[in-house]
Amino acid sequence: MNTKKIWLISLVLGLAVAGFVYISIFAKNNQTTPANATASQETQEEKDKKAEEEVEKAKQAEKEKALQREFTNPIVDVDKGKRAISIKVDLEMGVSGYVAPNSMVDVVAYETTKDEKKDKKFLSAVLVLENVKVLTSGKSADPKESALNYETVTLEVTPEQGVMLSLASKDKNGFYLMLRNTEDTKTGKTGLKQTREIIKEDDK
Repeated sequence: MNTKKIWLISLVLGLAVAGFVYISIFAKNNQTTPANATASQETQEEKDKKAEEEVEKAKQAEKEKALQREFTNPIVDVDKGKRAISIKVDLEMGVSGYVAPNSMVDVVAYETTKDEKKDKKFLSAVLVLENVKVLTSGKSADPKESALNYETVTLEVTPEQGVMLSLASKDKNGFYLMLRNTEDTKTGKTGLKQTREIIKEDDK
């Protein structure tokens, strides 16, 4: 075998090997490309899903923020099983502004009645609640100074006490509050009542 044939055979074999290698690499790339594309597609879907979740969270946060109100005059948290109810009082009947959140008070209801036969009027006062907690005084939007000159006081009561107090607010003329010592928790005088005749000035 002469030199030319050897070179020719070598060239042919080299081309054959190169072609085989090229075809192998090209086929491998074709096989991996769909997998890579699928992975990229899945990654994009995950990103889109996360973006949608973030948008929903932001919308929910905005809704919750819109429902929240800022109270300039705060209120004490209501204990479990209790309720909050507000009653009207003026400054004198509300212990001259000394009632504050967490104060303990007794509630006195008063009313005026008339004996038509005797043409006489009577004023009665009855102790309707004992040792109840004050949650706040004044309205929620009241600034600090206005809260001290309150016209309403919010009390913590049981559901039964709340029903009774709501009825009393319609039947009675008004309420007085009696401020308690924080260490005085004794009760048992609910229902205590005093009545006296109203003496007219021209009758004296």
